[in-house]
Amino acid sequence: MTQPPAAIDLKRQLLLRVTLFALCVGLAACGVVLHQARERIRVHVERTGGTVERLIAGEADQMRDAFRRSLDGLTLSSLDGIGPLLGICVAVEDIYKRPTVERCFHEEGRAPAPIRWLLARLIGPEVAFKGVIGQYPGVKVGEFVVTPDLDAEGVAVWGQMSTVLGMTLAILLLNLLIYRPVRRELAPADEILGVLGRMEGGDLTARMPRPRLVELRRIAAGFDHLAERLGRTLAEQRRLAQRLLAVREEERRHLARELHDEFGQCLASIGAEAAFVHKRAEVHDPALLPAARAIAAVTAHMMESLQGILLQLRPVGLEEFGLRAALEALVAGWRRRQPACRFELVLSGDIDGLPDGLTVSLYRIVQESLTNALRHGAPSRVCVALGRDAQGCRLRVEDDGDGAEGPTAGSGLGVLGMRERVEALGGRFALIRRGLQGMRVEADFPAVAIEEGSADD
Repeated sequence: MTQPPAAIDLKRQLLLRVTLFALCVGLAACGVVLHQARERIRVHVERTGGTVERLIAGEADQMRDAFRRSLDGLTLSSLDGIGPLLGICVAVEDIYKRPTVERCFHEEGRAPAPIRWLLARLIGPEVAFKGVIGQYPGVKVGEFVVTPDLDAEGVAVWGQMSTVLGMTLAILLLNLLIYRPVRRELAPADEILGVLGRMEGGDLTARMPRPRLVELRRIAAGFDHLAERLGRTLAEQRRLAQRLLAVREEERRHLARELHDEFGQCLASIGAEAAFVHKRAEVHDPALLPAARAIAAVTAHMMESLQGILLQLRPVGLEEFGLRAALEALVAGWRRRQPACRFELVLSGDIDGLPDGLTVSLYRIVQESLTNALRHGAPSRVCVALGRDAQGCRLRVEDDGDGAEGPTAGSGLGVLGMRERVEALGGRFALIRRGLQGMRVEADFPAVAIEEGSADD
């Protein structure tokens, strides 16, 4: 399975890439300028050596006669015209290796120290021209060395590099000018993520903003259209599920009535007949007493089982007295049947004012949760907490047993049935294991779900 590409930040990538491009262009241009300067300086020194030699020799001939070899008074004035153009420095020594004169012919200020240092490193000491100063008839009177004028060359190089740096700064400024509108147009991305978070939390009424960027505007419009269709589909599914739940509850009420009216009366009649047979057997035929007692015992057991089934099918007092009283009766019944377990019931808010469909579902969820906890977990404590406030309705059923997730016989709901009930009413269901022991059933119904349930009623 191929891995999805890593997420990138468009604004950051744009800023980074243009900045790197500008820096690369600037560094490359500066490298070209320095390379050209190095080659130019080397060529100037090599080509101007002979010319400088002739000019210095001519100046020396004019100042001295044929029998004097001293270079005192030599000022290199013959190079005043060509020296600034060539960017050179000339150092003269007499035949005794004594410095006579040293001049650099630049007319502008000094170059920046880093530029001078960089040029000195690039050029090296080997770029120089050494020549001999002679007088007629072939008498050597001194030596001279032509070296690059780092200040003159540095000023020229710095001028070119300033232009390059200016271009680099212009590209960076252009980058900033591009980045700002891109960031402004992509700013709705945070709002879009917020809308997605709201929809993930169940708020299908959230809608996308309308950015100025055409591509984002189209995406937002398409997403809103899909959200509307999803909302309509989920609403239809919830209405269908609520209708199915209502039909199921109606079938249970009908079955409870049939069992109560038919089987209940039959069992009551059998019990009465068994009592009559017991009385007659005591007088006329004592041998029938064990059979009469057995019939009475079986009838009582069947009656008790029937009462349990009726409690599962039709909550006692839920329609007549409300959810609070029904839950109190339900928990009280479990207290009588399970005296070793401590039951807690915490009710808050106007839970009796909930819609009928939600009331029945809450009762069924509590009923199924208690059945699961007692049949599978063997807990020592069970807590039922139901509350209602402005945000909605919250149900929590916790136990400290070692229960397992799964359906039970009882009402036939099971975990899947509880989840379907909650989701059909627009709520959120969760079954969470509490550490090493215990389970917690959570059912949350937002206020909008309660309002929709009231409207349906």
